[in-house]
Amino acid sequence: MRRTLWLFGLAVIIVMLSGQARPLVTVFDIGAGVRPVSLGEAFSGLADDEYALFYNPAGLATLTGGRASILYQSHFGASTYLSTFGSFGNFGGGLIFFDFGQVPCLTAQNQPCKDSQGKTISSFGYSSFALTVGWGAMMRTLPFVGRLSPAGLALGLRVKFVSITSFDPVQFQALSISGVAFDPSFLWELGAFGPVKSVRVGLVLENLLGLAFGAAAEENFPIGIRLGASARALDLVTISADFSLNDGFHLGAEYTLTKLGPLDMLSIRAGMLTRTGLGLSVGLGVVFSALQIDYAFLFHPDFEGSHWISAAFRF
Repeated sequence: MRRTLWLFGLAVIIVMLSGQARPLVTVFDIGAGVRPVSLGEAFSGLADDEYALFYNPAGLATLTGGRASILYQSHFGASTYLSTFGSFGNFGGGLIFFDFGQVPCLTAQNQPCKDSQGKTISSFGYSSFALTVGWGAMMRTLPFVGRLSPAGLALGLRVKFVSITSFDPVQFQALSISGVAFDPSFLWELGAFGPVKSVRVGLVLENLLGLAFGAAAEENFPIGIRLGASARALDLVTISADFSLNDGFHLGAEYTLTKLGPLDMLSIRAGMLTRTGLGLSVGLGVVFSALQIDYAFLFHPDFEGSHWISAAFRF
């Protein structure tokens, strides 16, 4: 995971130093959840665990009971990443924190930066904190639209708050940005088709309503559309695919065995995505009673691989 976070941090710094009109870069531009990451982040058409909140909140309508997961990474006292997501019934909540650490501040002439009052700025950093809550419901249970809705169609809504501390490369001073965005979504369970036991399609309208505070007028949440589909065959293999206007194509596959010795479930996963070149991922997950452990390894053609591991609890 280290290389993924550093790549994200470097991208943020490059965007800041470009000084051009740009979308707001946040922790929502990093994939969340070890299982979805191992599936190449092809999850908006699957959305069957607590990370439905991150990828397609309409999936919360299909969950039962309670779920909670946590992921923490710290590397050499520099970058730190923390995420925790949970769901109970049809509601979900999540917290994400990312701190890239400090970067030496130098001008284009390789001289130390100075602020408007001539004081030397030795370094600057980037950190982002986000809170998100979401809800999902089967549309047939809703008033007014229930009778008009097809069976299996779910509606979801996510609200997210983001706070960013970064650096203004023009004024050479700290820059604070906050924002709120709303993401409606849909997930349609189409049912079985022969040996295919379940087919789902998903649609997420990313940042349909978004407002940033403290940013330049041209900085705001980028509006996007994410389409996804998944199919589960013979209760063993799940294939999922996503396409997003903001980060390209995603593909994932999961092979699952149940009641394997002391394990309630063992899953083997692989995926690919095209966000920053062709990235590949592999992973596995084990479930023992109420505990689930997930692991993923990400390959990238230009960077070293990164490890992700998380623990989740069911109650």
